[in-house]
Amino acid sequence: MSDKNNSLYAGKASEKYLNVLKAVSETSLGCVYIADLKTRKLEFISENPLLFSGLSAAEVEKMGYNFFRKYTKKADLDILKKVSTNGLKFFECLSPEEKKVHTITYDFHLKYANSVDVLVNHKITPIELFDDGEISKIVCVVSYSLNRSAGNIRIVSNTSETYWKYNLFTGKWTEESKVALKLREIEIIRLYLQGLKIEEIAEQLFVSPSTIKFHRSKLFERIGVKNIIEAISYVITNNLI
Repeated sequence: MSDKNNSLYAGKASEKYLNVLKAVSETSLGCVYIADLKTRKLEFISENPLLFSGLSAAEVEKMGYNFFRKYTKKADLDILKKVSTNGLKFFECLSPEEKKVHTITYDFHLKYANSVDVLVNHKITPIELFDDGEISKIVCVVSYSLNRSAGNIRIVSNTSETYWKYNLFTGKWTEESKVALKLREIEIIRLYLQGLKIEEIAEQLFVSPSTIKFHRSKLFERIGVKNIIEAISYVITNNLI
């Protein structure tokens, strides 16, 4: 294939990415953006000012990476630094095929004028690589964090039964096994995500509310959380459903 044809193919592929992301962002409460790691520019940002310190997509795109330097809470800037260095360095150990099926997820606070800081979650996945396998572009899904504090740097993949957790104090990665949810636990979490209460979930599953509470408490114990919000956060972060 000639260089000209390669360029045309790459252009069509990028346009396809953008069209898909635009469609997804229009039906989501979150936000999506594409970043070029070489130019440090944000190439596409779906419109959601609430997840970008009140700024419009055009304003954030114009600022590029400087947006994060300016609006990230000072205490959380080190988290972004660790993701940019140790996080992306982790991907160097993966094959080109593996890079595109792994996601790094983390939480940090964004500053808002005349309001409290907001804890957001970013999930970054490589979408384009250079010929040498180095990451060229990434797609990031932005949402409100379900965790209570910043950090929580993990690398996850739907193709693996384990995930990697980064310790901000030791600077080391540890591999941990994913918890395999039982069918009943998956059903309960899905119904919670639909906004149902315990009594309504029990009715849907043809069991008593006390049975739902029993399964819920066992799930909390197995994954080390205290309430359903933390359980949902754990399940979503680790791609368990």
